[in-house]
Amino acid sequence: MVIARSIAGHVLVFPFLLCACLGTGCSNRRARARNDDSGPPVRGGTLEIVGRSDVDHLATTSAYYVPTTWLLRTFTRQLLAYPPAIVSASKARPVPDLASELPTQENGGVSGDGLSYTFHLRRGVLWDSSPPREVTAHDFVRAFKLFCNPVNPAGSAGYYASTIEGMARYCDQFALVPGTVPAIREFVATHDIEGVRASDDYTVVFQLRAPAPDFPNLVASVTASPVPAEYLDYLPDGPEFRQHTLSNGPYRIARYIQNREMLLERNPVWNPGKDPLRSACVDQIRLRLGSDAQLQQMQIEAGTADLSFDEWVPPAELASLMAIEDPTLWLSPPGDDFAMFTVLLVNHVGPNNRGALKQILVRRAIALAVDKAAIVQLAGGPRVSRPLRQAVVSSAAGYRNGSDHYVTPGDRGSPLEARRLLVEAGYPSGISLHLVYPTFTWMPLAAQALQASLEQAGFDIDLRPLSTSDLFSRLLPNPENTRRGEWDLALTGFTPDWFGENNGRSIVAPLFDGRRSGQNSPNYGGYSNREVDALIDRAMTARSAELANEAWSEAAQRLMSDVAIVPLVESKYAFARSGRVRNCTWDALGLNCELTSLWLANAAANPRGSR
Repeated sequence: MVIARSIAGHVLVFPFLLCACLGTGCSNRRARARNDDSGPPVRGGTLEIVGRSDVDHLATTSAYYVPTTWLLRTFTRQLLAYPPAIVSASKARPVPDLASELPTQENGGVSGDGLSYTFHLRRGVLWDSSPPREVTAHDFVRAFKLFCNPVNPAGSAGYYASTIEGMARYCDQFALVPGTVPAIREFVATHDIEGVRASDDYTVVFQLRAPAPDFPNLVASVTASPVPAEYLDYLPDGPEFRQHTLSNGPYRIARYIQNREMLLERNPVWNPGKDPLRSACVDQIRLRLGSDAQLQQMQIEAGTADLSFDEWVPPAELASLMAIEDPTLWLSPPGDDFAMFTVLLVNHVGPNNRGALKQILVRRAIALAVDKAAIVQLAGGPRVSRPLRQAVVSSAAGYRNGSDHYVTPGDRGSPLEARRLLVEAGYPSGISLHLVYPTFTWMPLAAQALQASLEQAGFDIDLRPLSTSDLFSRLLPNPENTRRGEWDLALTGFTPDWFGENNGRSIVAPLFDGRRSGQNSPNYGGYSNREVDALIDRAMTARSAELANEAWSEAAQRLMSDVAIVPLVESKYAFARSGRVRNCTWDALGLNCELTSLWLANAAANPRGSR
């Protein structure tokens, strides 16, 4: 998932256990002493979140930006979801949410050949519609039908199209439909996906093309949230849609002003007895937009904000906070796992410089020129980041110890060797490249460091800063921008769409499958290689995680020899929280504190909705 996820509920006797501190936000003695999570949770108050840019999409079928999915999970639910307080990314496993149980072969939910999954829904889970009504299996069928809508298709649609019987054919047909409300509504009403059906109002059945051991992870994605019938009255994620969202989770959107503010309040029809995962301790969640990283940090330290939406602790603050083991700083994910890998994307299809980036010698020159050690320091130093020399992060399936590529002394780069490759490729005078990057956290500093190291090798780098929403909603997801050469290199980061065993599909498939590189696909550079595509297919149809990992590893090695991307560093997320935030447990998809698990220390002293 692009940097491409929250869980908890209402205060009754059993949710108290969910609100108790279970780990990641209080990992050292000093943190426990100063951020005491012991004692009963406090219900009430307004959680204040500050951010720079808006969500990429508000529709679950389109959302793919990590902070967006983190926020959306406050008012959406899925068939399966990740429980609160996961202590290790490698142990992340989906559990029942809207489904009444996890399908297995033992309980009859998974067929003997692994090709059929049957989910039975909890009864009595309501939409906050007028009047309220139950979430049904038809809402899930509708969601899957809208993944491939022609206006704002899902960034992860390829996961499902390559897995579910008949979905690829359905998506190909839907892509030809005019992007209007009547045309989309008509297509959804008159076309079915062979492998997705409601056998009754409370049972949804999926038929797969081949066994997929990671299918539970796919239905635990925010993308796979149910969609109410009312959403067919608006263009997917259009301005009208954004003012008419419905909720089946503990919160609902009370006010939304694009690029300025979002206010979430308690959903009056949410029933904590029907929700095993959410405790929803706070009364309201307010997101205020328009603050840069430094201002966000100042507000969190001052207590006028509690969490950041889309920024990490600024590099200038990070070292000092780590030095004093400040309890308001925590690194995500827990343990020895690294979540995000920062890369240089390469435009493989653009026309600039006579198509220079289509030449492997030019791409190898870039890979050898970059100074990864400098970026490690900018990203917080070795406790937070380390050089990456493979096509996947080390916590993902496909990573192979001892199989690094383009290693240079001290990871400082080799500009002389890079310049030699440029000359060999026919560019003795160098090449001018447009490098786009997001204007958040340490990315601008990393872009400058890349500019310096690449220019030593003979590249003339034109830096082009963009807001995160502009970069990930406008420029990169539109393949026409790539084909026109509006960018050559893009500095960005990716995080696996899920963690745990056999998550190779969550990186390799969306980023590199050449058959799925259209609108909203995260294969932004248009990379295509039939050998890699075949390895992706082999991995996704493997009967075991071990066999899948072998194929993912082969694909990752092929990607590096082809310089599909230039990996730079892998990192933990460095987040700040205010002194009043309690029970900051790790959100396996949003990576920050789980929004519906935490509580506020001074909530009882403040009136509802105030500080």
